[in-house]
Amino acid sequence: MGLFRKKRPAPAMPRSQALDMVPVRNRAVEEEPAGEGLVRLAYPLAVKPWFGRMADAVGLWDGRPMTKRVELDELGSFVWDLIDGSRSVRDIARAFTDRYQVQPREAELSVTAFIRTIGQRGIIGLKDPD
Repeated sequence: MGLFRKKRPAPAMPRSQALDMVPVRNRAVEEEPAGEGLVRLAYPLAVKPWFGRMADAVGLWDGRPMTKRVELDELGSFVWDLIDGSRSVRDIARAFTDRYQVQPREAELSVTAFIRTIGQRGIIGLKDPD
């Protein structure tokens, strides 16, 4: 019955290589304090061309770049502060482990999930270690 089983997609890169990647902030992202050590980010929203034309046609869009805001919680703000273009994902996960007294594997999962999410939004990019 193996014919009908879904195959798991192979990861784009090995886990160890992904942990060695260095997150880099997008320069277009604006950071502002949200109180109590929290951070609010404003980032440009990518608009699909068909949506832009439709919104322009009905008068809902003036052509200026759209901006979306997201407020990070304590954990997200901590990780965001560590993203400086020189620390690897592994380094950030270690700092997370030390600060919040969690297991290293749990820290890796949490940090990589957060980095994946903000990466998909275009808030950060990843580069190979120097």
